[in-house]
Amino acid sequence: MNSGTIRTLVATVALAFATAGVHAGSVSWDMPNEYPATSLQGETDQFFSRRLAELSDGDITITHHFGGALGFRSRDQLDAVGDGAVPLANTFIAPLGGMDPLFLLMSLPFLTSDPQEAKRLFDVAEPHFNTVLERYNQRLLYSSPWASSGLWSRKELADSQSFAGLKMRTYDANSTEVFRTAGASPVQLSWADIVPQLSAGGIDGVLTSIEAGLSASFNEYTPHFAAINYDSTVNLATINLDVWNGLDDAQRALVQQAADETAAHAWANIADAVAQSYEQGEAKGMTIQREVDPAFRQQMADNAQPVIDAWLKQVGESGVQILDAYRQGTSGAESN
Repeated sequence: MNSGTIRTLVATVALAFATAGVHAGSVSWDMPNEYPATSLQGETDQFFSRRLAELSDGDITITHHFGGALGFRSRDQLDAVGDGAVPLANTFIAPLGGMDPLFLLMSLPFLTSDPQEAKRLFDVAEPHFNTVLERYNQRLLYSSPWASSGLWSRKELADSQSFAGLKMRTYDANSTEVFRTAGASPVQLSWADIVPQLSAGGIDGVLTSIEAGLSASFNEYTPHFAAINYDSTVNLATINLDVWNGLDDAQRALVQQAADETAAHAWANIADAVAQSYEQGEAKGMTIQREVDPAFRQQMADNAQPVIDAWLKQVGESGVQILDAYRQGTSGAESN
């Protein structure tokens, strides 16, 4: 029996178990997430499962598997949900750009500078994400934002010259190209691979948010953080369409209500989470640049424009529509 057949059988059995509970009047799901239980994404998932259990009087329960405990990286989870290997998952979408370039939208460099702008961008793009997810046999439950990405480093990064030869972690094709252009030596790493590389000296910097880095104790290796606001990306929690369609109307309504409340909770609390993370980092002895030199950031943004142009060529007219609508909304918000 070849490996493809085995994977198919595993997915079939997993889907059968996931849907069997529906017909018995109760549902129990396994939900992977590559990030720790203490991260924003982990806490968001736990909010969702608590609300779902409360709304359903305990009839719909979720067992969480944080930190890649089931062996799935974020790049694996789109297929894992679509194939039915797991009924649902919360997935960092930037590594999925090879499956569809739309997944790179939220990590386009310097397009958003704070969570409010990220929310406007996601709202514009959500119908497009729904279309892509349906092709992968799943539907969106909720989006969950990350704090804006900055740079963790062993030494303070004072200016563009500091990037020369810097061995650093990036998380998608966009960020890899941007920092290569800046003179760094970037390597695209999944979340679970970062700490081993830091501890072994394989990398000296990490592109991620302040909150995410603290959740994995990056401060023990890289005590400097610069809030360059590179992007404000998201995770998407999705559910297998066969599992969703196997629910009765009342169950679907409860799941959707819990999901809507979870998204509202996640987006409403992101600013406070960032402020708390800065305080926690400084209490741990970190050096945090909450604001970087505007000229330095603008230079980075100028260097990144070819990445956005290349993305637009990949995506086509829908990408132009998304960015035009977002920029119009951003201009309108700034003028109010």
